[in-house]
Amino acid sequence: MHTPGNNLRVAAHTAGISFMLFLSACSLPGGGKSEVAAGSKDVVAGGAEGTIIYERHCMMCHSMAPPPAAAPPVKGVALHYREAFDSREEAVRHMVAFMKSPDPDEAVCDREAIERFGLMPAMKLSDDELKTVSAWFWDQYDPSMRQMHRKERARMQQEH
Repeated sequence: MHTPGNNLRVAAHTAGISFMLFLSACSLPGGGKSEVAAGSKDVVAGGAEGTIIYERHCMMCHSMAPPPAAAPPVKGVALHYREAFDSREEAVRHMVAFMKSPDPDEAVCDREAIERFGLMPAMKLSDDELKTVSAWFWDQYDPSMRQMHRKERARMQQEH
């Protein structure tokens, strides 16, 4: 039975989901347009699912932006993958393989990051979850991180 209170709760819930999807789209490069079919429902759904997987399995170590928590920040990881790979698909394949079986020789981050944080543990997620969160990491790329990363690298080198 619908009551005014139930309708209000449904409207608030719907607005909350819409807002979350809007924020996910805003964090994509190009003002919400993904390299995979801009405006596609799959991209928005994948972004929301990627956010959920990140929050459940990655956020405890990977903060979104500096300062780092217990591992390199998401935006830093995204920067390194953008520098190392030409396509999202290629980067996602590499991230999935790396998260299944981390290997320092296959890491795209700086050696200093591995020395500082250690190597991440293998992630016990399904292939679909790994692909979804890997694509989400790629989409978190922020060009301003490049300059910030250079400054941080220079500071760390001065300390050593």
